Amino acid sequence: MKATSGFLVTGMVLWLGACASAPPAEAPQAAAPAAPAAKATETARLDPNETVCRRQATTGSRFASTRCQTRYQWELEQREARKQTQEHQGSSTPPQT
Repeated sequence: MKATSGFLVTGMVLWLGACASAPPAEAPQAAAPAAPAAKATETARLDPNETVCRRQATTGSRFASTRCQTRYQWELEQREARKQTQEHQGSSTPPQT
Protein backbone atom coordinates (compact mmCIF):
# COMPACT_ATOMS: atom_id res chain seq x y z
CA MET A 1 0.00 0.00 0.00
CA LYS A 2 2.84 2.36 0.86
CA ALA A 3 4.53 1.75 -2.50
CA THR A 4 1.27 2.31 -4.37
CA SER A 5 0.71 5.70 -2.75
CA GLY A 6 4.33 6.61 -3.49
CA PHE A 7 3.82 5.79 -7.17
CA LEU A 8 0.60 7.75 -7.18
CA VAL A 9 2.27 10.83 -5.68
CA THR A 10 5.20 10.54 -8.09
CA GLY A 11 2.82 10.21 -11.04
CA MET A 12 0.84 13.27 -9.96
CA VAL A 13 4.02 15.35 -9.57
CA LEU A 14 5.23 14.34 -13.02
CA TRP A 15 1.80 15.02 -14.54
CA LEU A 16 1.58 18.47 -12.95
CA GLY A 17 5.14 19.22 -14.00
CA ALA A 18 4.29 18.37 -17.60
CA CYS A 19 1.27 20.67 -17.49
CA ALA A 20 3.35 23.55 -16.12
CA SER A 21 6.14 23.22 -18.67
CA ALA A 22 6.57 25.89 -21.34
CA PRO A 23 5.14 25.23 -24.81
CA PRO A 24 7.58 24.58 -27.63
CA ALA A 25 9.31 27.68 -28.96
CA GLU A 26 7.86 29.20 -32.09
CA ALA A 27 9.69 30.86 -34.94
CA PRO A 28 11.38 34.14 -33.89
CA GLN A 29 9.21 36.11 -36.33
CA ALA A 30 5.98 34.94 -34.69
CA ALA A 31 7.27 35.51 -31.13
CA ALA A 32 8.32 39.14 -31.64
CA PRO A 33 4.80 40.64 -32.19
CA ALA A 34 3.31 38.60 -29.33
CA ALA A 35 5.70 40.03 -26.71
CA PRO A 36 4.21 43.57 -26.56
CA ALA A 37 0.68 42.12 -26.43
CA ALA A 38 1.67 39.82 -23.56
CA LYS A 39 3.27 42.75 -21.74
CA ALA A 40 0.11 44.84 -22.20
CA THR A 41 -1.99 42.00 -20.80
CA GLU A 42 0.24 41.75 -17.73
CA THR A 43 0.04 45.50 -17.15
CA ALA A 44 -3.74 45.52 -17.56
CA ARG A 45 -4.06 42.62 -15.13
CA LEU A 46 -2.18 44.56 -12.46
CA ASP A 47 -3.67 47.99 -13.16
CA PRO A 48 -5.43 49.17 -9.96
CA ASN A 49 -7.67 51.53 -11.96
CA GLU A 50 -9.08 48.81 -14.21
CA THR A 51 -12.81 48.26 -13.70
CA VAL A 52 -13.73 44.70 -12.80
CA CYS A 53 -17.31 43.43 -12.67
CA ARG A 54 -18.25 40.48 -10.45
CA ARG A 55 -21.49 38.59 -10.07
CA GLN A 56 -22.48 38.09 -6.44
CA ALA A 57 -25.20 35.88 -5.02
CA THR A 58 -27.81 37.69 -2.98
CA THR A 59 -29.22 35.88 0.04
CA GLY A 60 -32.92 35.23 -0.43
CA SER A 61 -32.86 35.68 -4.19
CA ARG A 62 -32.35 33.31 -7.07
CA PHE A 63 -30.72 36.04 -9.13
CA ALA A 64 -27.15 37.19 -8.79
CA SER A 65 -26.35 40.87 -8.90
CA THR A 66 -23.43 42.39 -10.79
CA ARG A 67 -21.16 44.92 -9.10
CA CYS A 68 -18.46 46.85 -10.94
CA GLN A 69 -15.56 48.50 -9.12
CA THR A 70 -11.89 49.19 -9.73
CA ARG A 71 -9.34 46.63 -8.60
CA TYR A 72 -8.25 49.07 -5.90
CA GLN A 73 -11.81 49.36 -4.54
CA TRP A 74 -12.23 45.56 -4.50
CA GLU A 75 -8.94 45.26 -2.58
CA LEU A 76 -9.99 47.89 -0.03
CA GLU A 77 -13.32 46.15 0.49
CA GLN A 78 -11.59 42.80 0.99
CA ARG A 79 -9.11 44.27 3.50
CA GLU A 80 -11.92 45.91 5.48
CA ALA A 81 -13.89 42.66 5.59
CA ARG A 82 -10.79 40.79 6.81
CA LYS A 83 -10.13 43.46 9.46
CA GLN A 84 -13.70 43.30 10.77
CA THR A 85 -13.62 39.49 10.88
CA GLN A 86 -10.36 39.51 12.84
CA GLU A 87 -11.70 42.11 15.27
CA HIS A 88 -14.86 40.11 15.92
CA GLN A 89 -13.04 36.82 16.31
CA GLY A 90 -10.42 38.32 18.62
CA SER A 91 -12.86 40.24 20.82
CA SER A 92 -15.16 37.38 21.75
CA THR A 93 -15.58 37.30 25.52
CA PRO A 94 -16.92 34.38 27.52
CA PRO A 95 -20.52 34.73 28.70
CA GLN A 96 -20.90 36.20 32.17
CA THR A 97 -22.99 34.30 34.70
